[in-house]
Amino acid sequence: MRYFVFLMMVLVSLWSVHSQAVDNQMSFRIRELAPNQYEYSSLWNPVTQEALLRVGLVVDQIDPVLIGRDISFSSARKAEFIAKDWPELGEDCKVVSDWHFDYSPGLPHYLMYMTLQGPGCERVAHLFDYLHVRLRFIGVSLLNFEPVDVAVEISR
Repeated sequence: MRYFVFLMMVLVSLWSVHSQAVDNQMSFRIRELAPNQYEYSSLWNPVTQEALLRVGLVVDQIDPVLIGRDISFSSARKAEFIAKDWPELGEDCKVVSDWHFDYSPGLPHYLMYMTLQGPGCERVAHLFDYLHVRLRFIGVSLLNFEPVDVAVEISR
């Protein structure tokens, strides 16, 4: 019986550590302005191979840990870009060199600005509003809380 209790304690502690290590999730949709018109714009710079994106977002779902918290994603140490439904499209466009996005509970919509860098980013910028993407922000600072990793899903 002692071994069973010990085993259960070990399993519960491993489960707790694993749940702490998993990214907190947020899900947004690209804001629809009119039928088939979305709040999204991009600019491609062929000299620096950078795509500047401006995306209007509407909240879809938020992890319970993040509900009611103001989040400044600009405080993240690093951001990663993943095209979920077309991974090979994002292979030459993984570097997110700059990002500005603040979340405050209760607002109807939000604006995200980001710069993607790489030779394949022109195509990503052109198709961004059709893609299902994940942005993983590493080390986001929260008030009175340890820095967390947040995965932001964006889709139409």
